[in-house]
Amino acid sequence: MDDLPDDAVSWSVNDEIVKVQRQNMYNAVFFTFAGFCAIIICFKILSFIGLDNWIAFLIITAVIAFFLWKELFRNIRKMTLLNLVAIGTGHPWHPSEVMENNSVFVSDGESWHLIAPKVRISPQSGSGNESTLLKRNDMDGKIMLRWQHPPDSITRGVISLINQALSFRDAQARELDSEDPIERAREREELEFYPVERVWEETTQGSLAPEPGALLRKMRKHSSEIIKKDDE
Repeated sequence: MDDLPDDAVSWSVNDEIVKVQRQNMYNAVFFTFAGFCAIIICFKILSFIGLDNWIAFLIITAVIAFFLWKELFRNIRKMTLLNLVAIGTGHPWHPSEVMENNSVFVSDGESWHLIAPKVRISPQSGSGNESTLLKRNDMDGKIMLRWQHPPDSITRGVISLINQALSFRDAQARELDSEDPIERAREREELEFYPVERVWEETTQGSLAPEPGALLRKMRKHSSEIIKKDDE
């Protein structure tokens, strides 16, 4: 995968994304340890009841190893997908006080793609249900890029977080008298014909709110505009 775009960083600068990545690592370590312990316990139980049958032991080991690998694979996929997103140093989730670059970038694994303003990502199954097409705004939109991951709950959960990042980006860039894109998204999802129910990741309340740096940027911008109007 190419290096990050200029003036962009991984979105793990946001505390909530860091928590998700850290939890994935904890899960991987925990299930590995739990799997080995389960195998040892099963071996001890078989020995205790006098069933020193290696075939039965191998079958139990294979079953435990299967479920262990399945869970580890899920956590590896989560970490991989989270590494495919970057934000500019002016994004509301970034703690700096810079405002110039609030961009959101998404990678297809080879190159980075800038998501245009007022655009949201809609996932659609690719060929053979083994990949995910990331389309512009809705199912009929233009294909922006392809992820080599199935469109399951893990993929859709990460895309949901990306769309939240895009909403905050547009909210920061909007004019004071324009409609808030976050409120517009909420109203859209309350409509009866809205085609897809939003799947939100579990987050700590307020953790995906703008960082203090972004709040300072916004307050300073508003203050300067008010002073300018008063002078006129």
